[in-house]
Amino acid sequence: MSSQADARTERAARERAHFDQLADEVGEVWWGNTTAFGLERSAVRVRLLTALLDRLGNPRCLEIGAGRGTFTEAVLEARPQLRVTAIEISPRQVELATSRLQRFPNLDFQVGDAGRLPCPDGSIDAVFGFSILHHVDLESTLAEMHRVLRPGGMIWFSEPNMLNPQIAVEKNVRVVGRWLQNSDDETAFVRFSLATALRRAGFDAVKVRPFDFLHPGLPAFLLPPMRALNAVLEKTPLVREISGSLEIVARRP
Repeated sequence: MSSQADARTERAARERAHFDQLADEVGEVWWGNTTAFGLERSAVRVRLLTALLDRLGNPRCLEIGAGRGTFTEAVLEARPQLRVTAIEISPRQVELATSRLQRFPNLDFQVGDAGRLPCPDGSIDAVFGFSILHHVDLESTLAEMHRVLRPGGMIWFSEPNMLNPQIAVEKNVRVVGRWLQNSDDETAFVRFSLATALRRAGFDAVKVRPFDFLHPGLPAFLLPPMRALNAVLEKTPLVREISGSLEIVARRP
């Protein structure tokens, strides 16, 4: 095994241990999924994703890094007919997910690694994920997604924006990141370099869009005014570049 492959294996083992520990301690992959603003952020992402999936008809979907199935559940509640394979590297998170999501007959939730996707070549119409690419080896994961997608298949992801001041601090000052439940290997993305990586991996129709000023730590009573402010900030040149997230869409030619 090459040193690069060794490094990917070691990183995956650390991520598995990190998310197993979170499963045992708090039952969730990230504290921000549980707040009022966190639920709003999830709802926005579900709307963005399902708008894309609706254009694909009745797609066969693969979700990577599905955690305990929080996002999976929200997507399937919005589109119960979807056929979804969801993979997660943490066996403990998969246990939590499968016990919660048995009501969805078209869902196959399993332990899996983003760098070795459990799907045949060209068998998937859409690959998606919520805050997962910054946890994995990007090059091998993009190659695997390209392999399993059929021609014309799409990817959709939401990822942290490195140009956001808080995210830049927590991803580069490890003591802050650990306090916010970051793993030691996770990072964030600059949209221009991420778009280049997607094209290099063979994708086209690439869109990497900054969005989301809805901080999950804000109190619930601020949600109505922040919805309105968020809509303005996302459209404001330069300001939008420091938003909290990036929406990533691309196609396999």
